[in-house]
Amino acid sequence: MKEKVLITAALPYINNVPHMGHIVGSHLPADVFYRFQRSFGRDAIFIGGSDEFGTASMIAARELNTTPKILVDSLKKVHKEIYDKLSIAYTNFSGTSLPLHANVTQDFFRKLKDNDFVLEESGNMLFCEKDNIFLPDRFVTGTCPKCGAENANADQCEVCGSVFSPEELLKPKCKFCGSTPEMKPSKHLFFDLTKISNKLSEWIESQKNVWRPHVYAEAKRWITEGLKPRAITRDLNWGVPVPVEGYEHKVFYVWFDAPIGYISFVKELGEKQYEEYWKNPSTKIYNFIGKDNIPFHTVFFPAMLLANGTYNMPYNVVGLNFLNYEGKKFSKSKKWGVFCQKLLTSDIDIDALRAYLVTVIPETKDSDFKWDSFKDNTNSELVGKFGNLYNRSLNMIQKNFNGQLDFEITNETILSDEDKELIASIKEYPEKIANLFENCEFREAYKAIMAFATVGNVYIEKQAPWTLIKNGNMEAAKKVLYLALNLAKSLTIVASPVLPTRCKDIWINQLNFAGDPTADDMWKEAGKISVEKSHKILEPKPLFARVDDEILEKLKNHFSEPFEISEFIVGDKKW
Repeated sequence: MKEKVLITAALPYINNVPHMGHIVGSHLPADVFYRFQRSFGRDAIFIGGSDEFGTASMIAARELNTTPKILVDSLKKVHKEIYDKLSIAYTNFSGTSLPLHANVTQDFFRKLKDNDFVLEESGNMLFCEKDNIFLPDRFVTGTCPKCGAENANADQCEVCGSVFSPEELLKPKCKFCGSTPEMKPSKHLFFDLTKISNKLSEWIESQKNVWRPHVYAEAKRWITEGLKPRAITRDLNWGVPVPVEGYEHKVFYVWFDAPIGYISFVKELGEKQYEEYWKNPSTKIYNFIGKDNIPFHTVFFPAMLLANGTYNMPYNVVGLNFLNYEGKKFSKSKKWGVFCQKLLTSDIDIDALRAYLVTVIPETKDSDFKWDSFKDNTNSELVGKFGNLYNRSLNMIQKNFNGQLDFEITNETILSDEDKELIASIKEYPEKIANLFENCEFREAYKAIMAFATVGNVYIEKQAPWTLIKNGNMEAAKKVLYLALNLAKSLTIVASPVLPTRCKDIWINQLNFAGDPTADDMWKEAGKISVEKSHKILEPKPLFARVDDEILEKLKNHFSEPFEISEFIVGDKKW
């Protein structure tokens, strides 16, 4: 039976449109990993969606004079179009405002309550007298009590990453009217983290050799500082209803219900998948998340899972860092960045973009998107190395042998030392690249893919089949091109997680093989010398186009153009 793998990407708030930092921070690496897992022979599914409840959506809806529901439906469509454009192949892309999610969340809560992990306390909440409402954390801004940054939310500072209670926020102000809110008592339910702290600490220690050091360190810091009960309800009307008498006008706090989306989105696929991927202990779960989500996926959500006792624990929390743009943070107001809604009106080569983005995935530290680097990667790597291998080998096969070599290796006596070295590379590189993908070392995997292409190019250059053909040594030329063709087949398979569209096109329309290089269990074919003697290729075509300065300038201008969220809102009902 195939090993089962569940891959999740962080659920973005649905109050805005993603930029490239969001893409490399979870969606793209998760997609590359998913495609590799399938090709390698695992029974993998890839789950994602949008975080649709809570204050972020309410604030955005109110500012746009629309309803949260209209905002969610409109922006979710844009998000999905962007992911589709980037060839991000979710098995299920859903959202937390669906009824099934509410049911799963409420059942999850009931289990926590039955297991005695839920407390009821009257706590102080910020109340705006002018607006006559309790203010959720994201409706309040102020000065961070930890680093002094301004415009911190009442529960978290996005500058230093600290999480704190609303009482600790300095100089609080209502985000809508600007007045100073007052603290008033409000009854809420809390998740008793102190009760699960020891068990959670043991589990975190068991993950030390699986997680990246910075992910483990962040989780350990929270344990060392000590966990406290954390509120799981809020005074809102946009969220999952709390199934407790007296809480009819409250909903679950979004930090609590959002990660349960990973469970409910799988359940949408059917009860069988729900049982196999969330309750079969042999299933490996990988969570791909950005830096700001590390505490929630290494501390809070795992604590919830442990306290619930029903579901699998994540195997690896792949915490990534931030992507900057040309050395500075993305800023829509300053037109500084690469904003993904512009993908929908761009003719940029998506696979070339994916390839470059893989080179800047912020695996262990923050990284930079630079257009000049995109140009260099396209021209040097994709055109000069990857595309060059196919161009040289396939064109010679087509031109000199009408696309059909009619050659096979009958015994090793015909092989030179260089031939044997190439065959060894065809066997070794897929294994090396697989190990890098398996360890989520995507940047190194990409380097190895390009190094594999270079092996083929160097071999062809040294063997000079054009000279062999010129001198009438056709069998020797066939041998060289036959081995190069096998390498091209192998390279197409191992590159397909990064370049899915281009590799499928090469596979079918140039190499003339059936199926899909990312299909289930295809990876095992990558290490074989298996092209049949009678195989006939089709007409070769250039794979990638070079990027010049004029094209680059157009791309820069296009992707930094300002936009307003209101452009994407479809619906007449107002706030």
